[in-house]
Amino acid sequence: MPVVCPQCSAAIEQSTWFCIACGFNLQDYIDGPPVCPLCKTIYPEGSKFCQKDGSKLVSQADLVPRCMTCGRVYEEGTSFCPVDGGKIIYQASQPHQQSAFYGGVVSFPKASLGKRFVACLIDGLIALALAIPAFICFIISISDIWSLYSDEDARYRALALFLYILPLMYSLLKDGLGKGQSWGKRPFGLMVVNLQSGAPCDMGKSALRNLVSGLVSLIPFVGWLVEPIMVLVTLDGRKLGDKAANTQVIEKEYFT
Repeated sequence: MPVVCPQCSAAIEQSTWFCIACGFNLQDYIDGPPVCPLCKTIYPEGSKFCQKDGSKLVSQADLVPRCMTCGRVYEEGTSFCPVDGGKIIYQASQPHQQSAFYGGVVSFPKASLGKRFVACLIDGLIALALAIPAFICFIISISDIWSLYSDEDARYRALALFLYILPLMYSLLKDGLGKGQSWGKRPFGLMVVNLQSGAPCDMGKSALRNLVSGLVSLIPFVGWLVEPIMVLVTLDGRKLGDKAANTQVIEKEYFT
Protein backbone atom coordinates (compact mmCIF):
# COMPACT_ATOMS: atom_id res chain seq x y z
CA MET A 1 0.00 0.00 0.00
CA PRO A 2 1.49 3.40 -0.98
CA VAL A 3 2.23 6.08 1.59
CA VAL A 4 3.35 9.69 1.31
CA CYS A 5 6.72 11.16 2.23
CA PRO A 6 6.09 13.82 4.93
CA GLN A 7 8.93 15.96 3.54
CA CYS A 8 8.35 16.06 -0.23
CA SER A 9 4.89 14.36 -0.59
CA ALA A 10 6.26 11.78 -3.03
CA ALA A 11 4.30 8.50 -3.23
CA ILE A 12 6.34 5.53 -1.96
CA GLU A 13 5.83 1.91 -0.99
CA GLN A 14 4.93 1.07 2.61
CA SER A 15 7.99 -1.17 3.08
CA THR A 16 10.41 1.61 2.06
CA TRP A 17 12.57 3.06 4.84
CA PHE A 18 13.92 6.02 2.88
CA CYS A 19 12.14 8.26 0.36
CA ILE A 20 13.51 7.63 -3.14
CA ALA A 21 12.89 11.29 -4.06
CA CYS A 22 14.48 13.18 -1.16
CA GLY A 23 16.09 10.52 1.05
CA PHE A 24 13.91 11.29 4.10
CA ASN A 25 14.07 8.63 6.83
CA LEU A 26 10.56 7.14 6.90
CA GLN A 27 11.06 4.44 9.52
CA ASP A 28 9.58 6.50 12.33
CA TYR A 29 6.66 7.83 10.28
CA ILE A 30 5.17 4.95 8.28
CA ASP A 31 2.95 3.76 11.10
CA GLY A 32 3.60 6.67 13.40
CA PRO A 33 2.05 10.11 13.89
CA PRO A 34 -1.23 11.10 12.16
CA VAL A 35 -1.01 13.14 8.97
CA CYS A 36 -3.33 15.53 7.12
CA PRO A 37 -4.42 13.92 3.81
CA LEU A 38 -4.58 17.33 2.07
CA CYS A 39 -1.55 19.35 3.16
CA LYS A 40 0.51 16.33 4.41
CA THR A 41 1.35 18.06 7.72
CA ILE A 42 2.30 15.56 10.45
CA TYR A 43 0.87 16.06 13.93
CA PRO A 44 1.62 14.63 17.39
CA GLU A 45 -0.12 11.44 18.53
CA GLY A 46 -3.67 12.11 19.71
CA SER A 47 -4.33 14.91 17.22
CA LYS A 48 -7.54 14.50 15.20
CA PHE A 49 -7.85 17.49 12.84
CA CYS A 50 -5.50 19.62 10.79
CA GLN A 51 -5.19 23.16 12.12
CA LYS A 52 -4.51 24.48 8.61
CA ASP A 53 -7.48 23.14 6.64
CA GLY A 54 -9.65 21.26 9.16
CA SER A 55 -9.23 17.85 7.49
CA LYS A 56 -9.54 14.70 9.60
CA LEU A 57 -6.06 13.24 10.23
CA VAL A 58 -5.26 9.68 9.15
CA SER A 59 -2.44 7.18 9.45
CA GLN A 60 0.41 7.43 6.92
CA ALA A 61 -0.12 3.77 6.00
CA ASP A 62 -3.84 4.34 5.43
CA LEU A 63 -3.60 6.83 2.55
CA VAL A 64 -4.70 5.97 -0.96
CA PRO A 65 -4.96 8.18 -4.10
CA ARG A 66 -8.69 8.78 -4.52
CA CYS A 67 -10.79 10.99 -6.82
CA MET A 68 -12.39 13.86 -4.88
CA THR A 69 -15.51 13.69 -7.08
CA CYS A 70 -16.39 10.04 -7.59
CA GLY A 71 -14.27 8.35 -4.92
CA ARG A 72 -12.50 5.92 -7.30
CA VAL A 73 -9.05 4.74 -6.21
CA TYR A 74 -6.21 5.03 -8.76
CA GLU A 75 -2.56 4.10 -9.08
CA GLU A 76 -0.03 6.41 -7.50
CA GLY A 77 1.12 9.18 -9.81
CA THR A 78 -2.39 9.84 -11.22
CA SER A 79 -3.31 13.52 -10.94
CA PHE A 80 -6.84 13.66 -12.36
CA CYS A 81 -9.68 11.15 -12.67
CA PRO A 82 -10.10 10.01 -16.33
CA VAL A 83 -13.83 9.46 -15.73
CA ASP A 84 -14.94 12.86 -14.43
CA GLY A 85 -11.75 14.96 -14.28
CA GLY A 86 -11.80 15.18 -10.48
CA LYS A 87 -8.53 15.92 -8.68
CA ILE A 88 -6.78 12.89 -7.18
CA ILE A 89 -5.82 13.42 -3.53
CA TYR A 90 -4.58 11.04 -0.85
CA GLN A 91 -7.40 10.03 1.49
CA ALA A 92 -7.96 7.35 4.11
CA SER A 93 -8.52 3.91 2.58
CA GLN A 94 -11.09 3.14 5.27
CA PRO A 95 -13.39 6.06 6.11
CA HIS A 96 -15.02 6.59 9.51
CA GLN A 97 -16.14 3.26 10.93
CA GLN A 98 -19.69 4.52 11.43
CA SER A 99 -19.92 6.07 7.97
CA ALA A 100 -20.12 5.13 4.33
CA PHE A 101 -18.07 6.50 1.42
CA TYR A 102 -19.81 7.42 -1.80
CA GLY A 103 -19.70 10.17 -4.37
CA GLY A 104 -16.43 11.54 -3.04
CA VAL A 105 -17.78 12.39 0.42
CA VAL A 106 -18.34 10.65 3.74
CA SER A 107 -21.95 10.06 4.79
CA PHE A 108 -23.06 9.32 8.35
CA PRO A 109 -26.23 7.63 9.62
CA LYS A 110 -29.39 9.73 9.57
CA ALA A 111 -29.87 11.81 12.73
CA SER A 112 -32.99 11.49 14.88
CA LEU A 113 -35.90 13.40 13.33
CA GLY A 114 -37.37 14.13 16.75
CA LYS A 115 -34.13 15.65 18.03
CA ARG A 116 -33.74 17.71 14.88
CA PHE A 117 -37.29 19.07 15.15
CA VAL A 118 -36.88 20.18 18.78
CA ALA A 119 -33.39 21.60 18.06
CA CYS A 120 -34.80 23.57 15.11
CA LEU A 121 -37.63 24.86 17.31
CA ILE A 122 -35.15 26.02 19.98
CA ASP A 123 -32.96 27.74 17.38
CA GLY A 124 -36.05 29.49 16.04
CA LEU A 125 -37.01 30.70 19.52
CA ILE A 126 -33.45 31.97 20.08
CA ALA A 127 -33.58 33.92 16.81
CA LEU A 128 -36.99 35.28 17.81
CA ALA A 129 -35.64 36.39 21.20
CA LEU A 130 -32.72 38.14 19.50
CA ALA A 131 -35.23 39.99 17.29
CA ILE A 132 -37.18 41.45 20.25
CA PRO A 133 -34.99 44.59 20.65
CA ALA A 134 -35.42 45.36 16.94
CA PHE A 135 -39.18 44.86 17.23
CA ILE A 136 -39.39 47.21 20.24
CA CYS A 137 -37.46 49.93 18.44
CA PHE A 138 -39.74 49.62 15.41
CA ILE A 139 -42.89 49.85 17.57
CA ILE A 140 -41.53 52.98 19.26
CA SER A 141 -40.83 54.55 15.86
CA ILE A 142 -44.48 54.14 14.75
CA SER A 143 -46.20 54.49 18.13
CA ASP A 144 -47.57 57.96 17.38
CA ILE A 145 -48.92 57.57 13.86
CA TRP A 146 -50.60 61.01 13.92
CA SER A 147 -47.40 62.92 14.59
CA LEU A 148 -45.31 64.36 11.81
CA TYR A 149 -42.33 62.32 10.68
CA SER A 150 -39.39 63.25 12.93
CA ASP A 151 -35.67 62.66 13.13
CA GLU A 152 -36.26 60.63 16.29
CA ASP A 153 -38.55 58.24 14.39
CA ALA A 154 -35.85 57.85 11.75
CA ARG A 155 -33.24 57.05 14.39
CA TYR A 156 -35.44 54.36 15.94
CA ARG A 157 -36.11 52.83 12.54
CA ALA A 158 -32.39 52.78 11.75
CA LEU A 159 -31.67 51.20 15.16
CA ALA A 160 -34.36 48.59 14.55
CA LEU A 161 -32.79 47.73 11.20
CA PHE A 162 -29.35 47.46 12.80
CA LEU A 163 -30.57 45.26 15.68
CA TYR A 164 -32.29 42.91 13.22
CA ILE A 165 -28.80 41.89 12.10
CA LEU A 166 -28.44 39.88 15.34
CA PRO A 167 -31.15 37.25 14.64
CA LEU A 168 -30.22 37.22 10.96
CA MET A 169 -26.57 36.47 11.72
CA TYR A 170 -27.50 33.78 14.23
CA SER A 171 -29.82 32.11 11.71
CA LEU A 172 -27.02 31.99 9.14
CA LEU A 173 -23.98 31.20 11.31
CA LYS A 174 -25.52 29.09 14.10
CA ASP A 175 -24.19 25.74 12.81
CA GLY A 176 -20.63 27.06 12.76
CA LEU A 177 -20.65 27.86 16.47
CA GLY A 178 -18.46 25.66 18.65
CA LYS A 179 -17.83 22.34 16.92
CA GLY A 180 -20.59 22.47 14.34
CA GLN A 181 -23.28 22.81 17.00
CA SER A 182 -25.90 25.54 17.22
CA TRP A 183 -27.28 26.36 20.66
CA GLY A 184 -30.37 24.35 19.81
CA LYS A 185 -28.48 21.27 18.60
CA ARG A 186 -25.95 21.13 21.45
CA PRO A 187 -28.31 19.82 24.22
CA PHE A 188 -29.44 16.97 21.96
CA GLY A 189 -26.01 15.77 20.87
CA LEU A 190 -26.45 16.90 17.26
CA MET A 191 -23.86 18.57 15.07
CA VAL A 192 -23.31 19.59 11.46
CA VAL A 193 -20.27 18.07 9.75
CA ASN A 194 -18.43 19.01 6.55
CA LEU A 195 -18.61 15.83 4.47
CA GLN A 196 -15.71 16.75 2.20
CA SER A 197 -13.13 17.26 4.95
CA GLY A 198 -14.76 15.29 7.77
CA ALA A 199 -14.41 18.35 10.04
CA PRO A 200 -17.13 20.14 12.03
CA CYS A 201 -19.12 22.69 10.03
CA ASP A 202 -17.52 26.14 10.00
CA MET A 203 -19.29 29.50 9.70
CA GLY A 204 -18.81 29.64 5.93
CA LYS A 205 -20.52 26.29 5.38
CA SER A 206 -23.19 27.20 7.94
CA ALA A 207 -23.98 30.45 6.12
CA LEU A 208 -24.25 28.62 2.77
CA ARG A 209 -26.50 25.77 4.01
CA ASN A 210 -28.84 28.11 5.90
CA LEU A 211 -28.93 30.73 3.13
CA VAL A 212 -29.94 28.13 0.53
CA SER A 213 -32.61 26.73 2.86
CA GLY A 214 -33.89 30.25 3.51
CA LEU A 215 -34.11 31.06 -0.19
CA VAL A 216 -35.94 27.78 -0.87
CA SER A 217 -38.49 28.65 1.81
CA LEU A 218 -39.32 31.86 -0.10
CA ILE A 219 -40.80 29.89 -3.01
CA PRO A 220 -44.50 30.85 -3.06
CA PHE A 221 -46.96 28.47 -1.36
CA VAL A 222 -44.79 25.35 -1.18
CA GLY A 223 -41.33 26.66 -0.31
CA TRP A 224 -41.70 26.14 3.45
CA LEU A 225 -42.42 22.44 2.83
CA VAL A 226 -39.45 21.60 0.60
CA GLU A 227 -36.67 21.34 3.19
CA PRO A 228 -38.72 19.37 5.79
CA ILE A 229 -39.73 16.92 3.07
CA MET A 230 -36.08 16.52 2.03
CA VAL A 231 -35.12 15.72 5.63
CA LEU A 232 -37.89 13.11 5.83
CA VAL A 233 -37.43 11.32 2.50
CA THR A 234 -33.63 11.29 2.01
CA LEU A 235 -31.67 8.37 3.45
CA ASP A 236 -29.18 10.65 5.19
CA GLY A 237 -31.58 13.45 6.14
CA ARG A 238 -29.81 16.04 4.01
CA LYS A 239 -31.86 18.99 2.81
CA LEU A 240 -31.06 21.15 -0.23
CA GLY A 241 -28.98 23.47 1.94
CA ASP A 242 -26.85 20.52 3.04
CA LYS A 243 -26.35 19.36 -0.53
CA ALA A 244 -25.24 22.83 -1.58
CA ALA A 245 -22.76 23.09 1.29
CA ASN A 246 -21.72 19.40 1.35
CA THR A 247 -22.82 19.08 4.98
CA GLN A 248 -24.94 16.73 7.08
CA VAL A 249 -26.63 16.85 10.49
CA ILE A 250 -25.40 13.87 12.52
CA GLU A 251 -25.47 12.44 16.03
CA LYS A 252 -22.31 13.64 17.76
CA GLU A 253 -21.58 10.09 19.02
CA TYR A 254 -20.75 9.04 15.44
CA PHE A 255 -18.12 11.75 15.10
CA THR A 256 -14.57 11.00 16.25
